[in-house]
Amino acid sequence: MRIHRHLILCKFILFLGTAVNALAQEPSSTFSLAPEQRSGINALAQNLQKELKKEKCSDSTCQVLIVSFALRSGETCSVCIFLSDSLAKALGELPGSPGVINRENFTSFMDRETLPSQYLGQEQTLVWISRELHASRVLFGTLDPQGDSLSLKVKVLRYGKFAEDVHVSKETQAKLPMGDLADGYGFTPRQFFNPLPNRAPSQNGPEPIRVPPKGNSGFTFPSCSFMPDPSYTDAARHAKISGSLLVEAIVTTQGTVISPRIIRGLPYGLNESSLQMLKTWKCSPATHDGKPVAVLVPFEVTFRLY
Repeated sequence: MRIHRHLILCKFILFLGTAVNALAQEPSSTFSLAPEQRSGINALAQNLQKELKKEKCSDSTCQVLIVSFALRSGETCSVCIFLSDSLAKALGELPGSPGVINRENFTSFMDRETLPSQYLGQEQTLVWISRELHASRVLFGTLDPQGDSLSLKVKVLRYGKFAEDVHVSKETQAKLPMGDLADGYGFTPRQFFNPLPNRAPSQNGPEPIRVPPKGNSGFTFPSCSFMPDPSYTDAARHAKISGSLLVEAIVTTQGTVISPRIIRGLPYGLNESSLQMLKTWKCSPATHDGKPVAVLVPFEVTFRLY
């Protein structure tokens, strides 16, 4: 295990041996289902209930997680999320339906983990998410606008005790009339998580400054000398994951790293591992005109297998 440190806006890259910012989101719009669309969603829910019975999930002891529909790009959209919410409601209201995990739990989880859309297309990541949210089955699928209609394709994922024991059903399809859903920016691609809110104003001294552009006169960047490696979790090692996460943190005038938060994350507990270790790093503070200043710094941590 070795770590490469490259100080361009404090970019740190972690290499492990055996082992970009999210798109801006458009404001949520208010959508509603026309009778024909509602009928299509209800029919889809009934067909998925039959599929879930085949997958040995037929009562409330079996908890179902519905992941937001994805576009062809792999990203989601406002209409995608609305229709996923609608399907969850319709499935939960069917007599004899399995339990449906509250969609707000999925949204909160994605906002906390800030997982890029690419990971939602990986079966192992879906299994990890379902375990974290205590789901027995996962419904995931795609939404494809086609002229005056919408094509929905949904699969059921079932997993066993071992990570390799994953079964994915055949697609259950539905077609809905487009109706008013085409209005506005409902199909604009976006990530599965919402952008971070602005940091709350500090009550313990002056606000940290953002790292200024390179070449800013009178400013010196912070440099970190004590940088223990974040741990590569067993789940991430088993999944053989490689990728980068982006953390925003404050380097104080004393050189400590505080208030880290994930801007773009990784699954399998790598976010938590990185956040915990970042708080132990020791740095020489940034200076402005020779005086130490607190700065808000992006740290990139890249996990790679080789």
